[in-house]
Amino acid sequence: MLTYEKDVIPVKMTAREAHKRSIGTEEDYIKLLIDVYNFIHEEVDNRNTSIDYWIDSLYLADRVFNELVKQGYNVNLEKDMGADKVWHLSIEWENVDLDPNKKYILPMEGSTITNTFGEKVQRCAFKNKLGVWDCGSFFPEKDDIALYTPNYLVTAKDIEEAPEWVKALEPVEVEE
Repeated sequence: MLTYEKDVIPVKMTAREAHKRSIGTEEDYIKLLIDVYNFIHEEVDNRNTSIDYWIDSLYLADRVFNELVKQGYNVNLEKDMGADKVWHLSIEWENVDLDPNKKYILPMEGSTITNTFGEKVQRCAFKNKLGVWDCGSFFPEKDDIALYTPNYLVTAKDIEEAPEWVKALEPVEVEE
């Protein structure tokens, strides 16, 4: 039985401390993500199209899972039943190509504003007439985006040859 406060202090932990220790730090997440991407690079160099990766924290595994899905990977996250507290990520990059015959617009996340006429306007990346990647504005709420944005439409080939900042954008298919 504990009779003095001094006996309790070494084992006390606030809820905030417990939460921080259970989820890890942002630095832990970044290190893990770098490790996963380095593993992917190694396997790409070896001409493989998938990897398996194990993570001991569900929170970190979920964050990595969400990031890889955003980047277009086919990812599956499941508990590894053969190990205690280990999460298994199956990561594939096969059959994730964009259709080369379709047109896409590359909206920039978080760039939507309302203009003076009350219309939503959003920034997007496009390849200008000189073949240089640039930024433009389009109306995302118009019924026929292709009609209002013909100069801003790009092909899958354009995206494949684009600089990294363009490849980081999520392409949206546009019906012509």
